[in-house]
Amino acid sequence: MIGEPGLGKSQLLKGLYSIAPKAIYICGSSSSSAGLTVSLNKDSGSNDFSIEPGAVVLASNGACCIDEFDKIPQHHDSLLEVMEQQCVSIAKSGTRCNMQARTSIIAAANFNEGSYCKTKSFNQNTCFNSALLSRFDLIFLLLDKNNKKYDLRLADHLLNIRMNKFNQHQSQYFFVFLHFSW
Repeated sequence: MIGEPGLGKSQLLKGLYSIAPKAIYICGSSSSSAGLTVSLNKDSGSNDFSIEPGAVVLASNGACCIDEFDKIPQHHDSLLEVMEQQCVSIAKSGTRCNMQARTSIIAAANFNEGSYCKTKSFNQNTCFNSALLSRFDLIFLLLDKNNKKYDLRLADHLLNIRMNKFNQHQSQYFFVFLHFSW
């Protein structure tokens, strides 16, 4: 999903994460290539190496939901192998390993300048190279079309939902509070 801020991309990812049988949710702005794929760590006492799986390996046979995907363009290349070969290869310090990563990558990102610029191409509006984009089966473009009537109806609907939740759940706690405060 690529879209303008405030359209609910993060909420969609979190919703998917909460209902999927196997999923991992990460925020791209606080992730590294090793955190996404695999890291090789050296034990200071024994000088042995240990391999630590990253999010896409841990989510194998499930989904890895990556929010703020546009904030990590330097790590996009580390996902190319995962998305094409469904594995992660590591070859560092004399250690070689392949780890299975049959993972669906579901990502949410913003446009380069926040909102979509109609005078620019799709590629100019995003920070993704064609190699990465070609590995996604579906790409959803989410645009906020300014429509005052629709926005008012949506705001009214959201407020009604919130008010109904307040009336159903909060009223019980309010009466319990009143009972104990006397």
